Amino acid sequence: MQQDGVLYLTERDVVSVLDMPAAIDALAGMLAAQGRQAVKNVPKALGTWGDGCSMHALGSVMTEGGQCGFKTWVHTPRGGGSMFSLFDAETGRLQALIEARALGMMRTAAISGVATRALAPRETRVAALIGTGPQAVTQLAALAAVQELDEVRVYSPTAEKRAAFVAKLAPRYGFALRDCASLQAAMDGAGIVTTITRATDPFITPELMQSCRHINAVGAILPAKAELEQAVVQSADLIVVDDRDNALRGSRELRERFGAEAAAWGEVSSLSERLAQGIGRPDGARLTLFKGMGMGLSDLAMATTVYQRAVERGLGIALPAQTRQNLLLD
Repeated sequence: MQQDGVLYLTERDVVSVLDMPAAIDALAGMLAAQGRQAVKNVPKALGTWGDGCSMHALGSVMTEGGQCGFKTWVHTPRGGGSMFSLFDAETGRLQALIEARALGMMRTAAISGVATRALAPRETRVAALIGTGPQAVTQLAALAAVQELDEVRVYSPTAEKRAAFVAKLAPRYGFALRDCASLQAAMDGAGIVTTITRATDPFITPELMQSCRHINAVGAILPAKAELEQAVVQSADLIVVDDRDNALRGSRELRERFGAEAAAWGEVSSLSERLAQGIGRPDGARLTLFKGMGMGLSDLAMATTVYQRAVERGLGIALPAQTRQNLLLD
């Protein structure tokens, strides 16, 4: 794989080369490499201002050669944007600039797919999806990619959005996709639950979790937000995160459970370590909880896969190679 200059890849390029099974497999491989200390995350940078505005940066590097990069993005009430910058980790050459909205949606869902495949009971055939925003589309695809399902119950507070979500996506799948008018109806009997909401206050209670054996809590990634009541967090037999540092800084749910000091987080397991060691769902566990916060290597897994496939298929816009000389000295 060799590309002269810098390759600019649009959202359309990303979507054309990356499907959910490939995203899940790429991320699982990257996580296992992290567990072997062959990939390193750069801690997340976060800045906030005004009324709901934020800026973020996530990075990671393949420490045994390969590639590295950063995803940067800005969110405001009036919109936002995101970009992934992919570099050669050995030469420092900028290889690609990748529009990263679809990339981010794929990696957020893919990590749930990896966690579900590793932790959820295989015999569970009913799931609940809480949230019907754009991220819920790919979360549903991730569930379908890793679990044999008979039914997925869908809930969000707005009936029109729920109905539109189900009507659009139901024809894509061989299982039933059911519009549920209440949170209780969605979760009653569901063995796997994925929450992907913008909730600021916890709304998942122990009473709703009677049937649940595994939950992907991936919606609340800022310190001011939460989806799970503390009693739910405390009831989990195993808590797994994608990245401890990011969870320590940003997960209100886990900070309220374990505090703000890393030394107290000994009970929290890393998904990458479990994959590297081949450890799955604990025997006898009633509830496993995966808390996804987002981390650089997830984006890197997506970006490297997209870049390789785009080069092979001749996609993207070729930009001039990055200038390596110091023109100020010429």
